[in-house]
Amino acid sequence: MSTQFGQLHFDRQMNAAPARVFEALISPEERMAWGPPDTGFVVLIDAPVTPVPGAREMARVGPRDNPYVDVATDWVVIEAPTRLIYAETLSADGEVLATGFATFELTEEGAGTQLRATVHIANFAGEEMMEEVEGGWTHAVDALAAHVSAR
Repeated sequence: MSTQFGQLHFDRQMNAAPARVFEALISPEERMAWGPPDTGFVVLIDAPVTPVPGAREMARVGPRDNPYVDVATDWVVIEAPTRLIYAETLSADGEVLATGFATFELTEEGAGTQLRATVHIANFAGEEMMEEVEGGWTHAVDALAAHVSAR
């Protein structure tokens, strides 16, 4: 199967200070709360690591009764509270499905934060996978905005 490339852009106004949004982006507990790619799905971070450049964290994602996708997150740039970059590789049954390179820029705007996220995607599993990745990211970013606004 050929490789497909894509790019996603998200601009969201968050009703929380940049430091609060940044903490939600790096905290394993918080990412398990807002990060699932759809309703009825879970993110289970197996062995949380301190997010520092070069660290790798492993998680499983999928339906609550079968989180079958392995997710390796490689932290690249961490500049609290304004910039975060990481790479994320999704695989299942030993086959790499997709890799994403996510950049988050946080700017204070009034009492809140303007979040600008860009995700570069290399998809190795067909057109349907690209749609799933886009839908998952859209759901997660919207859930992040609701999560930080609720506190």
